[in-house]
Amino acid sequence: MGEKSKKIGEIGENIIDNFFSLLGWEGALSGQSLACKKSTKHARKSSKTEKRESHGIDYLYCYRSPLEGSTAESAVVSVKHSENPYESNPKSTFKSHAEDLVQTLECYKHSELKKQQHELLGRTTKSRDSGVLFWLSSNDKTYDDVVSKIANFRLDPDWSFESFHVVDNRRIQFIYETITYLRGAKDKERLYFYYPETSLSYVDKSISRFGKVCPLEFLTSPLIPLIVKAKSEHEQDIFCLSSIEEFDQDSLRRLVQAAKEYTQDMSCKYLFMFPNYVLSHHGDAVRKAVTGFDSNLFSRIEVVSYRPDFRSMNNE
Repeated sequence: MGEKSKKIGEIGENIIDNFFSLLGWEGALSGQSLACKKSTKHARKSSKTEKRESHGIDYLYCYRSPLEGSTAESAVVSVKHSENPYESNPKSTFKSHAEDLVQTLECYKHSELKKQQHELLGRTTKSRDSGVLFWLSSNDKTYDDVVSKIANFRLDPDWSFESFHVVDNRRIQFIYETITYLRGAKDKERLYFYYPETSLSYVDKSISRFGKVCPLEFLTSPLIPLIVKAKSEHEQDIFCLSSIEEFDQDSLRRLVQAAKEYTQDMSCKYLFMFPNYVLSHHGDAVRKAVTGFDSNLFSRIEVVSYRPDFRSMNNE
């Protein structure tokens, strides 16, 4: 049983290693150990000494935030992979996974490891430590959206953390399909994550509006903004918005408005991506969705599915 459990864990880590290459997180540290600073409070129930000596960190990725000026981000990652389906009521298991990660965050906050990593980033005035739980099932018959099952989970009032993200099958599949589709359809060397200007970043003019590193906020966002840079000055960039939700006319109209706001200082084309878009079913809705915008906007818009099938060959 122990050997099988180890093998399943190794599969999960291999999945995350390759997923990180899609995110631009190749520099993530793996298998880190952290001294426990609250040994009695963090003691495991099975501990004979009723104390805890250390915490294990599956992955640690630190970077300068492109969404907030002068901010060092730490993604403290826990990977939970199973060959069993998600439970029908996963809250108890989630509590166990989350508690372990929250306690790790508490001890990471003032650790030597954090200090060393942030020194490598250069001078920053703020820092944020985020827990990222990759909770994955390789079972063919499982449902994929465990996040919705824990949405109303009541957090322990003793837990102390700044930010916590849960990535389940549905979310990792969405990001995987979006990026692999664009890498295949466009030149992957010209594909970048797009960093919208925010109230927390506009003052810092050193922040680029695009880059190869995926901000951790995108991991749990229903939308992923990306940009395909033009080959030459005679062509236009392509701004891309990919949605985890299925296509409908009203959603597209909202995305068009958001895209125009994101790119108000740019001259570009637009690519909107959905899991289920089919031209023969949804083409008329696209025309209706852009009614009322600039007269030339329709000619600069393309809508596709990041899960193409044979119907995708019926393109305009």
